[in-house]
Amino acid sequence: MNRNKFIAVIIVIILVSVFFKKQVLTRLFGDYDNEYEKTNTEYFYDSENYPDDTYCAEVEYYNPNTGTRSTYTLNVEVENNELTVIHWPNGGWLDDSHFEPQELDSSGNCSFTSDNGYEYDIHITGPECNFTDEDQMNREISEDQALLVCPECGFSKYEYDDYCYSCKRKMTCPECGSRKNKYEEVCSSCKDKAEHTCKRCGQYDSFMWSSDDLCSDCKRDDEDQKRQEEENNN
Repeated sequence: MNRNKFIAVIIVIILVSVFFKKQVLTRLFGDYDNEYEKTNTEYFYDSENYPDDTYCAEVEYYNPNTGTRSTYTLNVEVENNELTVIHWPNGGWLDDSHFEPQELDSSGNCSFTSDNGYEYDIHITGPECNFTDEDQMNREISEDQALLVCPECGFSKYEYDDYCYSCKRKMTCPECGSRKNKYEEVCSSCKDKAEHTCKRCGQYDSFMWSSDDLCSDCKRDDEDQKRQEEENNN
């Protein structure tokens, strides 16, 4: 009997020991997991110092062709801690069609060279710029920078072009390649030529109406032929 009691006591002690050991291990490793998760979370947020948003930045721009170096205060866009877009105050922008998105360092700096060879140094200074004076904004854009913005639509363009590709296409006559009104299909010269060109002989006749198909000579030929036929019938 005493032996059975002794065995029962031993079993109880073992079970109690196992239970408390499990509790200690759970608390120990549970705290470790929580700390690990917290560390990983903090690292994730620290690795993206600049969440996706629009920021105010100091943009230093260098044109190697002219040797011009200027500094502007501009709004820039950041995605995945990378600079993706630079906005010009007059409505244009420089995006990933002209440069590869650049990763920002912990201080908000990055540098790159655009597809036309211009060099940019970017330093983020704070949240989105709040410009209130339009004249002040325009003064910050130099003539060099204006050469990169289409005056018609505000989109980016090449320095040696007067307009961006889209606007240039709208303003170029598809018939002769001359300048035209962007709302017209062809230039005034080609329109006039089409309206005053005989559909039969191809001769230009300034006396033709836009609704006419034949020039004066072809009309006169038709009238002479009709008169001749009438005379023959008589």
